[in-house]
Amino acid sequence: MPQVIRVTLTLPRELWESVKRIVPAGQRSNLVAEALERELRRRKRMQQVESLHQFQHGMHDKYGELPASAPDIELMRQENDCRIEKL
Repeated sequence: MPQVIRVTLTLPRELWESVKRIVPAGQRSNLVAEALERELRRRKRMQQVESLHQFQHGMHDKYGELPASAPDIELMRQENDCRIEKL
């Protein structure tokens, strides 16, 4: 069982009143914990996307605009298909 810690949160009154109306008393902490976990995952993904964008900009600055690779990939597939047909 994970270790549990008690914390004090400050929430807008209307939000808390809605929670009290909708969520039974024994399930409120679980609701907050799940919401926090989802938000943390979302923020981590956003940081990863931002990191990827920074990497892409760095590669663009270093190497400039690169040609599209789709035609090269298609050619490699065709060559591989020909090689397989000969086997």
